[in-house]
Amino acid sequence: MSTPNRVPDRTRVKECRASRLAVVAALSDDPLLQPFDLRHVRLRNRVFSSSHEPAYSEDGMPKDRYRLYHVEKAKGGIGMTMTAGSAVVAEDSPPAFGNLHAYDDAIVPWIRRMTDDVHEHGAACMIQLTHLGRRTGWGQDDWLPVLAPSPLREPAHRAIPKQAEDWDIDRIVGKYADAAERMQSGGMDGIEIESYGHLFDQFWSPLTNRRSDEYGGSLENRLRFGWRVLSGIRQRVGPGFVVGIRMAVDER
Repeated sequence: MSTPNRVPDRTRVKECRASRLAVVAALSDDPLLQPFDLRHVRLRNRVFSSSHEPAYSEDGMPKDRYRLYHVEKAKGGIGMTMTAGSAVVAEDSPPAFGNLHAYDDAIVPWIRRMTDDVHEHGAACMIQLTHLGRRTGWGQDDWLPVLAPSPLREPAHRAIPKQAEDWDIDRIVGKYADAAERMQSGGMDGIEIESYGHLFDQFWSPLTNRRSDEYGGSLENRLRFGWRVLSGIRQRVGPGFVVGIRMAVDER
């Protein structure tokens, strides 16, 4: 027995479609949903997932769970997903947060599969790189010391770092470039350097950099390590690859 006031299913479907189309039309002029050119990379909108560490890596690799986590975001319609939070560029940067191992060549095919799947669903894919510096600690018996610009104890992880020597700095500059090249080989659209409490900006800040050599003292000297890292990366990956920095201005 039919209900007299019941709306036929077809009519209801048409009304729902019309309502959705009206919403889409209203949002079509929203700047957040407009395409955006990030250098050579065209983003379909300005919605993106910023870098964070879900701790889904396995043996330092972005395997199935990690990959699918970012693929689902692409399916949902975002313009870009920034993977990792972040991927460590050197063995002497202990992955205290379940970080990806960007220093290992074995990561390239895993990165390639993830980026291919994200691209297939219309989103750009980038990755954040870092050296944790003193903001970490060893949970295993490993001979590699934690490094920092100066041997000042880190308050959260309680690590007492070794002061980075010239050869450490040269090596880490090269490690950043190596890691960036791996990410480029894996199909990433670009990289982001983490600069909030990690080695990159530990050199910048007089709170963590008490050096008296060419990497300490004046602002120009404290920025020297960062300039070397950025220059080394750009020389390695060329102009057609996005390189950015994510930074914070509050050091507390």
